[in-house]
Amino acid sequence: MNYIKLFGEGVPNINLYGGKGANLIKLVKEGFDVPYGFIINTKSYNEFLESSEYSKQITELLTKEFNSKDILQHSTRLKSLILKSKIPEVVIQELKISYNQFRNGIEESNSFAVRSSATIEDSNIFSFAGQADTYLFINSFEDLLISLKNCWASLFSPGALLYLLQMKKKGVLDSLINIRMAVVVQKMVESEISGIMFTVNVITNNNNEMLINSTWGLGGTIADNIIYPDMIIINKENYTISNIVIGEKEKRSIRNPKGTPDTIFIENELESRNICSLNETQLFQLCLLGEKIENIFQCPQDIEWAIENEKIYILQTRPITTLNSK
Repeated sequence: MNYIKLFGEGVPNINLYGGKGANLIKLVKEGFDVPYGFIINTKSYNEFLESSEYSKQITELLTKEFNSKDILQHSTRLKSLILKSKIPEVVIQELKISYNQFRNGIEESNSFAVRSSATIEDSNIFSFAGQADTYLFINSFEDLLISLKNCWASLFSPGALLYLLQMKKKGVLDSLINIRMAVVVQKMVESEISGIMFTVNVITNNNNEMLINSTWGLGGTIADNIIYPDMIIINKENYTISNIVIGEKEKRSIRNPKGTPDTIFIENELESRNICSLNETQLFQLCLLGEKIENIFQCPQDIEWAIENEKIYILQTRPITTLNSK
């Protein structure tokens, strides 16, 4: 396979699998519970751009200097050319083989997620968190192909371009043409509880504490600031709770019951709003996982997790890049 690797077959490589993908491969090799899946590597992205009938125009736009007032026009042109381009047949053929193998590894009723993994994403220098797109509850090969192109195109959304422009001004990025996008395909975790764990208290920069945000349902409500989640601060020396703030958690995100590849928000009942979404056992388990992941990556981590049927899954981990700026 030139373009695709199952998690267990790959070797962590940011240039090939992007930041998110490389970190997931490392987590799998270290024995963490990561949802089963595969990665469409950056070679496929290169092949896609090079074989496009619009390759010359795309290259010109990727190498062209632009400023903040040009972002919307620049984004529209780039995304249009990418979405009009065809996925190369050699990539599609490998993808069919990998998709069938992936489907054999999950239950027939399971959906999957399609997630971006740029080469500047989740690294020690860049965060790029939330800039490129993720597609949830995908059910078919045809929808996978659509989501793949949409992920590639989302690398040049207005928000992503603004972020990249800021990185250029700081001197840590020279040209858009040097950025590549891998794409992660994973079994969908329909979480009863989900959240984000910082292995350092990012509010106070206290290395002796962890900060956990959690809520009911899928984690999109936290990532998109839809609700106020629970906030729990844990002392890392003895795993005791230093502080806890019960968030309102007025809504939860769930799979669309109509079966379409999206999510909906529903109101939480009053009882679940007024209690912590995590119990002490779950908090202890998360702390142990957080410390292990921090030790493996040798720096403070921002970890997305989800709990389904009492099992904790690690969805992704990235270095915390904001500590020195506080």
